[in-house]
Amino acid sequence: MLKFDREYLIVIIPIILMIIGSWVYLNSMYMQPMDMNTMNMGTMTEESMDMDSMAMDKEDMKSMQDSDISMQNTFNILAMPMNSDWNLNDLIVMALMWIVMMFAMMMPTTFNFLYLFHQMRANMASTHNQKTELVILASTYFLLWILFSLLAVTLQYLLHNANIVDMMGVIKNNDIAGILIIGAGVYQFTSLKNICLEKCRNPLSYIMGTKIDGMGSIVKIGLSNGIFCIGCCWILMLLVFVNGVMNLLWVLIITIAVLAEKVFPYGNILSKLFGVGLLSWGCLLIYF
Repeated sequence: MLKFDREYLIVIIPIILMIIGSWVYLNSMYMQPMDMNTMNMGTMTEESMDMDSMAMDKEDMKSMQDSDISMQNTFNILAMPMNSDWNLNDLIVMALMWIVMMFAMMMPTTFNFLYLFHQMRANMASTHNQKTELVILASTYFLLWILFSLLAVTLQYLLHNANIVDMMGVIKNNDIAGILIIGAGVYQFTSLKNICLEKCRNPLSYIMGTKIDGMGSIVKIGLSNGIFCIGCCWILMLLVFVNGVMNLLWVLIITIAVLAEKVFPYGNILSKLFGVGLLSWGCLLIYF
């Protein structure tokens, strides 16, 4: 039976609260574009209004349009880019969204790793501050996902400007989406995927085989585990472009799939089943 002592809970509980807050933020951001589309009066024209029922002159219309433009130019961390061309504010907002999304999706998969490391270090003479060690491990892991998020938002920016994905981050062409899905399915059967998944599922052997003689060693272990995690999941993360970066249900499905193959019993078998499903889905999308 798992035993969660005070040192471990002091670190894990704030992480759990941050994960919950991240999902709340993503939900708020998901709802924002819907509100903007339904509330955006700047897209209304004089011809679309019933002038008999709405007493609005040209001056009132111009005032509302100017107000709408001003609102669009205002920096808003919940405002999904709604224009064909991104500005700097849009890029910053989307980068923040990707970082928060990666934290919400990937941090739950670290709990087993952090717990095993904590249990191993509990009675070692070289252990000085377990809370600090756990914080460093979690931070190095998340740092790598921040770097991945910046690469992902750059990719989305390029795809958006090339008109390959729409404003909600959905790939417009079924053939391109199908190729990405098939690529993700094939990757599930590669040796690199197997190695990375094994390290993620059973980190104890790696931890025990690494000499720990200071905080530098802790950073090394955290970065190594984070690299294995990215190697395991990077293409699954890119599948958000299939149904949309802002499709919260799709993001949740990918999160559960990643967590299942890393944590659930028979994760290696689940990984291969996911691969078969992805290959089938990709082929159907392309040929039918």
